[in-house]
Amino acid sequence: MTRTEPAPAAADARPQPAGPMHSPVPRADGARWVALLAVSFGVTVVVTRLYLSLSGWPQIGGDVYHLAHALWGGLLLIVGGVLTLLWGNRWVQPLTAVLVGAGSGLFVDEVGKFITQRNDYFTPLAAPIIYLVFLGVLAVAVLARRAHLTNGRTLAYSVTVALKAVADGPLRPAARRELLRDIDALAADTSRPDLADLATRVRPVVENAPVVAAPQRMHRVLGVLTRIERAVLPRWLHRVVLILGSVLIGLLLLVGLAVFVALATGDPDATIIIDDETVPPGSRPPALVIASAGETVVGLMLVVAAGALLIGRDRFGLRVGRLGLVLGLAGVNVVLGYIDADLVVAVVVLELALLGLYHRYRLRFLENRSITDDPPG
Repeated sequence: MTRTEPAPAAADARPQPAGPMHSPVPRADGARWVALLAVSFGVTVVVTRLYLSLSGWPQIGGDVYHLAHALWGGLLLIVGGVLTLLWGNRWVQPLTAVLVGAGSGLFVDEVGKFITQRNDYFTPLAAPIIYLVFLGVLAVAVLARRAHLTNGRTLAYSVTVALKAVADGPLRPAARRELLRDIDALAADTSRPDLADLATRVRPVVENAPVVAAPQRMHRVLGVLTRIERAVLPRWLHRVVLILGSVLIGLLLLVGLAVFVALATGDPDATIIIDDETVPPGSRPPALVIASAGETVVGLMLVVAAGALLIGRDRFGLRVGRLGLVLGLAGVNVVLGYIDADLVVAVVVLELALLGLYHRYRLRFLENRSITDDPPG
């Protein structure tokens, strides 16, 4: 009696990954949380320094111990890390961003104590280091915004993370549309048939998930704020605010021109006082030369921007003004922080406020319009 062996199962002809994949996968919302971390970091440093200055630089811990705020920063970093490892809720990401930003701000604020043998909190190099860390985090947020979910693996990660909203329920209409869009893109991807099959199976779940509109209270609040903005800050007044702000900050920075000229000419009669200290006549500290030259360039750009806005060249004015502010925030202020840590905080706050006004003007009046400048109105 002969026995017929069963035919071997046909090999799966679909392409399969060669093995586990470990390369990093960007989060679709990663840039938002890194930006929130940067904001938390910057606000913490500014508030901490302001509080310490107003309270007379207190020492906590008595005669034996000193509970430096770097310790509290370390505690917040631990809490933020534990939250991320322990829970997967949607609210964990923003809370972690705030805690890690505040914790790292409290820690990095005391960098001067860790880079000097005499534990000098006020060492001139501390402020540039803090500022560079802040710029580095912002740069990560900007680069993360350019990450694209273009292949099956990254789309699968995005869909998986977004399914948390389905589990928590109900979905917002916009979140549902975005999730269905990613599912359709994953289903259409031919590089990973297994993940495309997963998307096909998940789609009905999302389609049948309960949906609820955004709270009308929030819509009403935003509507009221929009109407207030339109009434209080019409286009002509918004332009006036931009012009005055650009002129005032520009003239403030153009003080650097006088400093630069005095340094370049070596005028013995010129007295330059920086952070309550007089610069020796005839000397040219490199940091002061660079900072004064940079402030001069930024100040001139802001004055030019104000002039362009004054004659109705809004797009050109905003382009020059924003470029000058970015140059100041990303470059000049790093050197300025080495010279005067207190002054750079004030300059950064003013420049960020003006940059925000520039950005808001562009969104309100120039977004989605023709390239040509609109007439004054």
